[in-house]
Amino acid sequence: MLNRSKASLPSHYVPVMSNWLGTPGREPYALDIFDITQLHFHSNLELGFCFSGKGSCIVEDKEFSYSAGDAQVIFPFQRHLNRSEGSERSRWLWMNLDPLLLLSAWGAPDLARLERLWDTSMGLYGVISRERYPLIVELIARLIQIEDEKRRLSCLCTLIEELAGESQQLPRLKLKSSHQFDRLSPALSLVEQALSQGELPRVSRMAESCALSPAPFRRAFHQVMGQSPQQYIHTCQMKKAQQLLLLTDTPITQIAFSVGYQDVSGFNRQFMNTFGMSPRAYRKQSDE
Repeated sequence: MLNRSKASLPSHYVPVMSNWLGTPGREPYALDIFDITQLHFHSNLELGFCFSGKGSCIVEDKEFSYSAGDAQVIFPFQRHLNRSEGSERSRWLWMNLDPLLLLSAWGAPDLARLERLWDTSMGLYGVISRERYPLIVELIARLIQIEDEKRRLSCLCTLIEELAGESQQLPRLKLKSSHQFDRLSPALSLVEQALSQGELPRVSRMAESCALSPAPFRRAFHQVMGQSPQQYIHTCQMKKAQQLLLLTDTPITQIAFSVGYQDVSGFNRQFMNTFGMSPRAYRKQSDE
């Protein structure tokens, strides 16, 4: 996987829809509502702006500190994780996008030059300090918050140019998807689809969706994701359970069934192993 450090750490792929910049701005939300307790990655660019609070951000093998007013740039396939620190929950607003697709659909002037900058000149990533990079932070904040599509696209063009300019003395990132990830994408989609229906996908079915036999599939999956297919399924189960506990009043028994567990005790044990507390205690803590 490109943009990865050599350490084989578990990674959770989080599929997200690319924003088309015509969507009205949303309200920022507390980080822990959608917090992922494991390094994760997306297949498109993620931009974020911190409205309040402070914390830390891990991107690959680097750790950054952030506070209110800072922004974030996470490139495709970079493993990352944000955590709040202190008594105040940090509040963020993120957007995910495919810059070149958006600019091409818009008919952006000088598109070939922007594509060349994107493919060959990006090196600045992670937390972007308002104090050090005020223009880049302002561009990200405008991209995320304003509602006028043309103004957003204009900000996107300038953002690519500024990121390239500030990356001149930095190691260059490779932003192309790896062939292995592309080959595994059907299996990752299968996991998401099955869990949305309260079911668990079989590893053999995941392998079949990728046109691989089980043994080569397991080897390829571990090489790309840093964990076995079964471990990845458990990660996705716990992530869905976490969001249901935080965002809904769904009874815990029903949550256990909805993420593919046949008995609540097994669900409780797995949740305890993942989060260090029972589902009931986790929900109670979030309400305090």
